[in-house]
Order: sequence, then structure tokens, then C-alpha cells
Amino acid sequence: MSKPTTEVFIFDTSEAHRKDFLAIASTACDIVYEAPGCHRPGYAGLQVEDKATGYIFLNWDSRAHHQAMIDGPNYGQVIGALKPIFGDKKEMRHVIFNDLPIAFESPVTEVFICTLKDPSHREEVFDILTKISDKTEKKLVFGPTLEDENVFIVVAGWDSVEAHWEMVAKPEPKALVERLFALANKDHLAHTSLAPYIRK
Repeated sequence: MSKPTTEVFIFDTSEAHRKDFLAIASTACDIVYEAPGCHRPGYAGLQVEDKATGYIFLNWDSRAHHQAMIDGPNYGQVIGALKPIFGDKKEMRHVIFNDLPIAFESPVTEVFICTLKDPSHREEVFDILTKISDKTEKKLVFGPTLEDENVFIVVAGWDSVEAHWEMVAKPEPKALVERLFALANKDHLAHTSLAPYIRK
């Protein structure tokens, strides 16, 4: 199976409609799933640390397929369906991970975004993240965003938030993470419990 292009959508959520988050996201996904090149299931969830932040992950054949959906006649319906749960801030990126993002199926998914302090660090950051990915048997995957190759998105599957922190406290992973933070700025690090949605 070829590696998809993953849409990563992170946004502030409206407190008034937070309890309806999954139902509202599912309604939007029903519309998106009609688009050519969109893979099912999509995944949605609220952040563990701060319920005000929501996540939606969708896999596409390519970024061009997603852009065609955005440019198409049904995108207004998608935004209209999601509007009740939107807060002030919304951010969308695309990434082709180094392997299939099986992390979305885990009880807890870590979402980590970092920006290289200098483009010359790219090769070493790739090497560090590859070592961690291999140690987790690809439950952690990563890739530079298609919008900016200096920004990396990492998703990792864990049994719990505590399991994540216990793993990175061990000497070898701890050393790798400390080196990573010396080379890249931490833009986002949090956890979510994602719910898959195929369609009604």
C-alpha cells in the first residue's frame, strides 16, 4: 500500500458545541468522503491536555486531490458543517509520513510539531526521528510538511499518555529527544484519543 498524504487539521473548538464534536466532525466527513482520492476512515478527537483544541486527520491519495476538493462545489458545505465547533484559530498542514500512520488507531495519539532551528539540521533530525520510529516499530511516524520542509509533524501511538512519558524517560530515547530539541523548536506537543469514522 502506498503512503498517503495526510491532512492535519488542528483548531480551537467552541465550548458551546464541544460535547457534539464527533457528531459534527462526522457530518463534515460524510461530505468529504464523496471526493475522489479521500481515504476512509478519517480520525477526530479533542486534546487530552486541553479540550479546547480539536484534531481531524484525513488521508488522501495526494495533496492535489485534497486541493481539488477545496476548490470544488461542496467545500462550502464542509466548512458550514464544521463552523459550530470552530473557535478562533485554525491550522491545516499536509505531510507524507515515513510509513503508514497506524498511530491513529492507538488508545492515545501523540501529536508533535517542530521547526528546524537551521535547515542544515535536516539530515540529523531525519536520523533521530528514524531511530525513534524504528524503536517503536513504526508506531511513531514523521515527515516534513508539504507547505514547509523545515516543519516536521510527528504522530505516535501509545497505550496511554503515561506510557509515552515513561518511554522517553529511558536513557537512549531521552538522549535522542534532548538532541532533537537542541536542533528544532517545539511548536506543538500534546495527546489526543482519536475516534475513527467511516461514514453513516
